[in-house]
Amino acid sequence: MRQHLNKVKSAKQLTVTYFSIIAFAIISLHFSLLDATLEDFEQINANNRLMHAKAVAQEVLQDQNDIDKFAIPPFTDAYLDPSLLPPQAVFPPDAPWDKAFEIVSTDSEGTEYFGMKTRISVNNTEKVLYLLFSDYIYEISEEQVFLNQLKQLGISILLLIVSFLVVLKVSARLTNPLTQLANDIDSRRANDLSPISAPSGITSREVLQLVDSFNLYVTHIQELLDRERSFNRYASHELRTPLMVMKGAISLLGQSNDPKFIAKQQKRLQQASTEMNDFVTTLLSLTREEDLDKVSIRQVEREELNEIAGAHTSLLTGKAVSWHVEAPQPITVKMPENAFKILLGNLIKNAFAYTEQGHVIIRVSPTTITVEDTGIGLESSTNSSKGYGLGLLIAADICRKYNWQLRHQTNEYQGCTAIIELQPNEIPNGQTAKS
Repeated sequence: MRQHLNKVKSAKQLTVTYFSIIAFAIISLHFSLLDATLEDFEQINANNRLMHAKAVAQEVLQDQNDIDKFAIPPFTDAYLDPSLLPPQAVFPPDAPWDKAFEIVSTDSEGTEYFGMKTRISVNNTEKVLYLLFSDYIYEISEEQVFLNQLKQLGISILLLIVSFLVVLKVSARLTNPLTQLANDIDSRRANDLSPISAPSGITSREVLQLVDSFNLYVTHIQELLDRERSFNRYASHELRTPLMVMKGAISLLGQSNDPKFIAKQQKRLQQASTEMNDFVTTLLSLTREEDLDKVSIRQVEREELNEIAGAHTSLLTGKAVSWHVEAPQPITVKMPENAFKILLGNLIKNAFAYTEQGHVIIRVSPTTITVEDTGIGLESSTNSSKGYGLGLLIAADICRKYNWQLRHQTNEYQGCTAIIELQPNEIPNGQTAKS
């Protein structure tokens, strides 16, 4: 990977390369436009002068029709006889009519001419007129213009050099934050998932967006790791009880041949395996991403609530504690059955475990589910040390995943009331609270 990076140009190198290409293109275009402009201007000037000379020759020949050669000041000569043309100024046979064209001189001085072949009428007789134009003053002016353009070109090149230095400096200041960012990421340890800070210097919006995107990506990785650790912690805690039940039931099965006893142990095994399956399914769902829009909506009846609570009544053995469910009507929830069973079961299990006398009431409304107990309460030091069990952490994670809210408060009996708010900002079930 490092060798591959060494073959790729840096942003600064790319900036220098592209700027050099653009600068060369600008200079070449400037020269091309300058040359084309001078040639076009020279052509237009010669054509206009020769057309003017044609009109002058027409007037001269009307008065003097016996001449074959004459001058038209300041820089044009007219010829009716092509043999009288200077030897260094040769008109080609395919010379255009009534259009100025450049004649390549054959003399050693390199004199430049423009010629024109045209027709004029003299005393009702059509004659061919050869016009020859040579303006050395224009040549001098052309050189002056060219020198002036060269000065402008020199200034342009100087400005390009200054611009190049400025662009190089700006490029360095803009790319330095990216270099710092790359070095910061490269120097990190593999287990360092802390957010990175914005690099010093001039930071553009793109750099800040890159930092935010990276930190968001790291946050997602951290959440995945946290969910994986939570799964390991939850699994070791929640699966211990059903495994002990299964182990005990298997051990007891070999000690009796009583059909009723065997059926009881089989029922315990069935309940423990079902509980394990529900826990594993729920815990796995907490560790992976899930499209909540695809979660089906279902109704929760009073019988299901009684079944969830009844599965933990063994915790009330030997205690003066009563429990009942208040569910005037079924509610509609958007949560898988096993996750709902684990969520509510953990709240009920904690209420049963930490209540020595009194009651535990499960109340259900279209917008909330509450579990009220008369136990040791939130402020108890015993409760604080035990933290109401790891089950509440699982319950909190389930609520968080399905966008429910879980909170606890001390009730009038100095016990604890767990309150689940069913998606207060969403109405997945289309139901409204009734007074």
